Amino acid sequence: MVGSEAELVTVEARFDRRDREKTEVVVTGLPDAVIRESRGRLVCALEANGMHLPCGRLFLNLVPAARPKSGGGLDLALVLGAAVAAGHVEATGLERTIFLGEVGIDGALHAVPGGLAAALAAKKQGVDCFVAPRETSAEAAWIPGVRALAAGRLEEVVAHVAGVEGALSAAARPDESADQPPDPSVLDEVRGQALGKLALAAAAAGGHGLLFVGPPGAGKSMLARRLGALCPRLSIDEQLEITRVLSAAGRWPGGLARARPFRAPHHTVSYAGLVGGGAPPSPGEITLAHCGVLFLDELPEFRREVLEALRQPIETGAILLSRAGRQLELPARFQLVAAMNPCPCGYQGHPKIPCRCPPSQVQRYRSRISGPLLDRIDLRVELAAPALDELAPREARPTSLEPRGAELAERVVRARARMHERQGGVRNADLLADALDELAPLDAESRRLFARATGTRVLTARGTQAVRRVARTLADLADDERVDSRHIARALALRSPLV
Repeated sequence: MVGSEAELVTVEARFDRRDREKTEVVVTGLPDAVIRESRGRLVCALEANGMHLPCGRLFLNLVPAARPKSGGGLDLALVLGAAVAAGHVEATGLERTIFLGEVGIDGALHAVPGGLAAALAAKKQGVDCFVAPRETSAEAAWIPGVRALAAGRLEEVVAHVAGVEGALSAAARPDESADQPPDPSVLDEVRGQALGKLALAAAAAGGHGLLFVGPPGAGKSMLARRLGALCPRLSIDEQLEITRVLSAAGRWPGGLARARPFRAPHHTVSYAGLVGGGAPPSPGEITLAHCGVLFLDELPEFRREVLEALRQPIETGAILLSRAGRQLELPARFQLVAAMNPCPCGYQGHPKIPCRCPPSQVQRYRSRISGPLLDRIDLRVELAAPALDELAPREARPTSLEPRGAELAERVVRARARMHERQGGVRNADLLADALDELAPLDAESRRLFARATGTRVLTARGTQAVRRVARTLADLADDERVDSRHIARALALRSPLV
């Protein structure tokens, strides 16, 4: 495994019987400590299945030799290579097959992460057969064109290699994974905050980043955690991408992913914990949130260098980790949702609770979030504390402007369908300037709105394009074909300057 991708390794085996009084196993090709330790497991597993190694030297080489190898996933291939080199099995049974799995000293096979990624790599290389422990082969069974076979013990694999019909069974593909998409009705648990729910629908429909600013108890976190309930169902390609990433990280959900990932790391997360890294390199939170939501609560409490690391992946959808001697690109197409208080005490602008923070302290607090990062968040909404009558049950309120969760979800689905038909799968949040000129042209009134807005706030070129992208999404939510000044005005209202 290299990040969330799999690279195929060929095991070369040769047995030298000359002038040896004992059996020696040599593994070359930059193996790590786990693979070097497999020499003992290899000998024990073979002897447990009646395949004794005679006196001599067994050479096992891992190709490509210059790439470091790690983990127990190569055990099965190493054992089979040894069995062939020692003359117990014919090599013809190993052709055009990938063998993946950890082998115990008694010959039992144990699952390893990365089955889906390995099957994808096998398909690219034209390998049509995949043999692995049951859980690992169940992942590979989702890839069309790959014949995934499940094994429980080494003797079953040896019998299959020897040509015994029916020695291995086809991998059972689970119908459902453990995770399921949340129901849109969970949004109704948040009472009040009609503006916040509209912003949530816009974020779900257009794929925009979203920042909620408000006092404690306003419902910022509750709203953010319910974004997944409004997001459209995953396409099959997104399901495969998410499952591949989770499988490579050892978090396979038991089938194809059904729900978008939702990652909410604590503000004490390290740089490597957020973007990935370590030795060997492992995916961080932004990769685990691929095709899903990354929620950062109490945004100013995160370390500055951690937040600044988000700027590149927000725009490119990937993170490039450069280390001594190698580079690793990990997928990171996540949707950023964040929440923060307006000031350190949290009550600036509260109608009843006075704020105790001097202006300089408020400015320092907000300056923890850099302008370039803030500029990349399309939706920035200030939430007020809900009034008492808004917290009453819906039936007890004489009038309610809050849309129900199911209604918002239907509007999001229609908006996404219109967007997909018009743009061929490109989200509104990813539209570039030329596409915006065609899909969200500015009329005279819209230009006057922008002129007034730039006279009262700092609106960068990136911010101007963000407003136009959000306006395109608001028009889609309203079933409007064209973007006009109403949508521009609402988009400006959903982009608080926060200065």
